[in-house]
Amino acid sequence: MRRVFIFFFAMFSALTAQAESGTVESISGGLYQISTNDFGDSKYSVFTIKLIGTTLKSDVSFIKAGSTFIAECSGVSTADSKGPKAEGTCLVTDADGDKYKLSFSRNNSSNGGVQNWVGLSGKFVGASGNCTYEHRPQAHNGVVYGINPSKCSVTK
Repeated sequence: MRRVFIFFFAMFSALTAQAESGTVESISGGLYQISTNDFGDSKYSVFTIKLIGTTLKSDVSFIKAGSTFIAECSGVSTADSKGPKAEGTCLVTDADGDKYKLSFSRNNSSNGGVQNWVGLSGKFVGASGNCTYEHRPQAHNGVVYGINPSKCSVTK
């Protein structure tokens, strides 16, 4: 019986030792293309965003500090008497061509929200993340640009 216990303990330890989790901080920025429609007391916007970003800090092995990524996003936002709301999805590709899907949302705040992502290919397969982010838009000559710092708890 003792041998069976030792065998299962060793197998469980080997499986759990491979799990990795930690924190990743990044910043991204880019151009927003927005189409807005006014409906009386509310506005409805559809947007696409192309961002370039870099990892500022990471304590997980599969995302290196200094690594870069491109995010291609689309989403919708509304503004009405309940306040602003935005949500969308991004396909994120790193410099190695590995990909993950990121979903984002923010409610009743023009400055921050949450992101959730799941790995799709390469080093991101089996990985997921839960993040908070800030939304810092700036308009210049009728064009909206944005910078988005984020902090994520990731697991693989």
